[in-house]
Parts: sequence; structure tokens; C-alpha cells
Amino acid sequence: MKIAGRTYLDLAKLRNIGVEHLPEVVLAARMYHLAHTHRALIVTGQCALWAQGYVSDPALPPITVASSSTGHPIVLPAVTIGTHTVAPMRVMPQHARRLPEAIDAGGLLIESLESAQITAARTSRNRRAAFTQMCMNAHACTRFDNFHMKASRDNEDAWKFFLEQELKQLGNRARGRSQAQWIITHADAGCASPGEARLLYELCAAGLTGARTQVEVWTHGHRYFIDCAFLAERVGIEFDGRAKYGDDPGSIHASLARERERQRHLEAEGWHIIRVGWHDLDHPARLIAQIRAALAARVG
Repeated sequence: MKIAGRTYLDLAKLRNIGVEHLPEVVLAARMYHLAHTHRALIVTGQCALWAQGYVSDPALPPITVASSSTGHPIVLPAVTIGTHTVAPMRVMPQHARRLPEAIDAGGLLIESLESAQITAARTSRNRRAAFTQMCMNAHACTRFDNFHMKASRDNEDAWKFFLEQELKQLGNRARGRSQAQWIITHADAGCASPGEARLLYELCAAGLTGARTQVEVWTHGHRYFIDCAFLAERVGIEFDGRAKYGDDPGSIHASLARERERQRHLEAEGWHIIRVGWHDLDHPARLIAQIRAALAARVG
């Protein structure tokens, strides 16, 4: 199967790969084609994050590359595998006076993880999505574990230090610097799901920056971790995602029963718990007003 130019992919290697994964295979093959035909190019940003197995936005990103010289657009033809066709792609090398730090993956030059994360945070047109992405990648990179909190937070501090260093090297006039700095400052590796990260984003964007994630509470012989909490006011916010409860009626019923027991135990310890779902995050102003009211009531 022809990818482009003289680059071909052995169809026999794809026999056990589902149709839904074919676009990923083609993307990887196209990247290696560019690596062999344009050896000076460095894969950057979202595509570099994807290539290293981290969260990218979109999930299957376009190929973005940087070069030390001015380049011309590279057109990669459509690829047909059986009845499935992957659309053609146009890659425009971005001229960079200072090329980002790169790693060599079998001849493919990829922007380093920290540098790619900064590129993604700087260039994203959606700060909310960029924040969520950084939280998810921080969670994965630090191997965040509630039961090893100190080590997890130490790893998070180290991760943020490297991000700060990458951003600093770009200089004060780098495009998107202030957005990237805001995201680094407020992102939290303790966010275990996109929903928790979105919740934290809405809090920080509204100026409610005093919340902590994965707050440990021992009560009634149980060890609980509150998704997001304001310690002084003892207000906890829990994100309820469907995956949290299971996929069949039995597991969902059992999970809901455990959640009700958990809530009773936390309330017995003096916590006020606010439960949040995706529908609440679609109306952030209303959600923030509810949280502000809860905080004010606890202070009063």
C-alpha cells in the first residue's frame, strides 16, 4: 500500500488491526515518510504529543513540523486501504529560528515531551481544552497515585519545573507565553479525568484558586479522596462521570449505593459535598455561583 513517494506499507502487517485504527496507522506511516524524505524536520506540538502516547487535541492531530529553513508545502496523497480512504494531507513546515529540543525515535525527530506540551499550550485557541490536556498529560507523566501522594506531588513539581524552563527559554515575547504560563500555574496532576480537569479550570478561571485536588479524608474506617476541595470551608466538589459508575445496571446500582454511603460519611465529618456532571460544566456561570454560595454559607 502506497503512503507517498517511494514509501509503502505492508498490508500483511495490518491484518489484525481494526478499521477504526487505520487512520492512526496512516498518520504514523506519513510521519516516517517525512522523516526519510525531509530529514531536518521536527514533528511538533499536538502531533509530537500524540507520537509519544500522550493526550493530543484533536485525538488524531494534523502533522505539524518545524524547520530551520524556509520550506514549501508538502502534499501527502490520499491513502486507500480496502474500502477505507484516509484524506490527503497538506503539511506546511514552520520556520523556526531556534528549533525545539527533539528526541530521535528510529530516525523520526520529535519535539521533546516538555517542549511539545509548551507548544500546545501556547498555540491552542481554546484555553479550556489546553488546560484539560495539560492536566491529563501531567497525571500520566507523573504517574500520579493517590496512595503515594508525596511522591506524586514531588513528580508534579519536577514536571512543572521543566515546563517553566522550556517556557523561559522562549523569551518574554514568545507568542502565547501568558496563556501557557497561566495553564502551567493552575494545572494539576491530581485531576484523574477530563471532567475533573474541566471542573478545576472553571474554578481557576473564576478566580477560585484555593481548591486542592485529591483531598484525603479518613472516616468510618474508610479512606476517601475528594476530587476537589476547599479545606478551610470544608466544601468538596465531586465530578460524576458515567464511566465512574459502570456499564451495566448491576454495577451502576452498586456504585451509586457506595457513593451515597461515601457522601453520608463525608457529611458526618462536616463536609458539604457538591456533585457536578458534564451538564453542569456546560453552564459554568451557574455552577460557579452555586459554589460561591456554598463557600459563603460555610464562612458565615
